[in-house]
Amino acid sequence: MGDRGCAVAILLVLALGAATINPATATAQLPGTLELRFLDVGQGDAILIRNGGKTALVDAGETDGIAVRLRQLGVDSIGLVVASHNDNDHIGGMDAVLRALPVRFYLDNGFPKTTRIQRTVLELVRDHGVTYLQAGPRSIEVGDARVRVLPSPVTGRSVAQNDHSVVLIVERGAFRALLTGDSEKRELAALLRQNEVPDVAVFKAPHHGSRTGILGAFLARARPDVIVISVGLGNAFGHPHAEALAAYQAPGRTVLRTDQGGDVVVS
Repeated sequence: MGDRGCAVAILLVLALGAATINPATATAQLPGTLELRFLDVGQGDAILIRNGGKTALVDAGETDGIAVRLRQLGVDSIGLVVASHNDNDHIGGMDAVLRALPVRFYLDNGFPKTTRIQRTVLELVRDHGVTYLQAGPRSIEVGDARVRVLPSPVTGRSVAQNDHSVVLIVERGAFRALLTGDSEKRELAALLRQNEVPDVAVFKAPHHGSRTGILGAFLARARPDVIVISVGLGNAFGHPHAEALAAYQAPGRTVLRTDQGGDVVVS
């Protein structure tokens, strides 16, 4: 078994154990580890990344409750906040985060939606002295881990926000996690054409397990060992879709869902 296999063997044990932990009490980060915590924010996304005393947050769910949750987890400042795209279930709680905690950098997809919440968020970024980052190809350090930013290769202002999602690759040693926002088939196919998809241990299912986020060639290239679906219990959209679950479930692969186990924690 190679380096990636060894890392994944450890990861699977921790991820499966974490799925049964009460998220209200599971606050401690294991010393010396990179932690990705897929927060149970209902029908939305929020991913907390902690490593080496540094913190990043990807998306903020739909409600202001995210700020309280971060405080419960011992977060007192955030180096990097990323809005994968500007739909409400990803930035609805972002204003509360910016009001409650010092944030150093804010990055979004650069495609305005002209909604009240997006205007409010960008005003808070300006008024609180947060540095705004363009969503170009770049790498940002979080401790000794690296977050690689893949801006959407899909062009055109008429394209829906989902296919303008900022995609992130989180790397530490041989470990890689791929965070996809609400990417749908058009963006996933474009990333494949650009040869931007690496082998990964952890894959966040696009668009909450919607069937619009399934692309067999993308899954075959990424070869994830763990797929995490951030989804709300009994949501009105029927997520995760049966077609997506069928595509994600494969021998030797683990599928974890926030609607079934609360926070999903990968260390």
